[in-house]
Amino acid sequence: MQLNGPTLATLFLTSVGAVVSAPVLAKGFSRRGKGVKYEKDFLIQRAPQFCSLLNIALVALSFLVYSNLINVPFLVPFFALTTGHPHGILRVVSWLGVLILVSGLIFMIGGWYSLGEAFSTDAEILEGQQVRSGGLLAFVMHPAYSGIIQSLLGASIAATSPVATLFVLGVVTPLWLNRAKYEEKILLETLGPSYKEYAENMRWRRLVPKFFPIGV
Repeated sequence: MQLNGPTLATLFLTSVGAVVSAPVLAKGFSRRGKGVKYEKDFLIQRAPQFCSLLNIALVALSFLVYSNLINVPFLVPFFALTTGHPHGILRVVSWLGVLILVSGLIFMIGGWYSLGEAFSTDAEILEGQQVRSGGLLAFVMHPAYSGIIQSLLGASIAATSPVATLFVLGVVTPLWLNRAKYEEKILLETLGPSYKEYAENMRWRRLVPKFFPIGV
């Protein structure tokens, strides 16, 4: 069966995102665990990553159901509200999810590149690290975390998946928010007033850009 439009768009966007992010991710992995200040706590370091991967698996399964590549009736409407080619409001919702995915990929990958030499795939302080406020860091304190959440939420909505959407909102988002707060704690301890000034200028917007009237 031919894949529907939102599914094809999601496949294309994630493929492009994987290629564009590969160089910076490789460097981030090479720096992992080498910080002068590092926390091994599972909830901080691994839980957000593992649950994000689990969310990706839920999204993948949802798209298989959505595209009718897995024809198991009881999975509908838990993993996808419809199957085949969406119509009406579900078509609008699905394409809205694709737009959120685009925004998420921009923030996630742009956030990694904005951190430059300070980027590690773990939450830690690297030797010689300074406050960085350029690129997407001028809009939100943790653009990569914001982007991860947006990407997962967008893909979940694009697949019309209640299970994946609820998982990203109820599990993934709190875990990344907790990690963001931990990072702020060690950055304040290490960088002091310069980081506090940056955070106050950002109105402590961890995940939602400050140009929105409200947000966390």
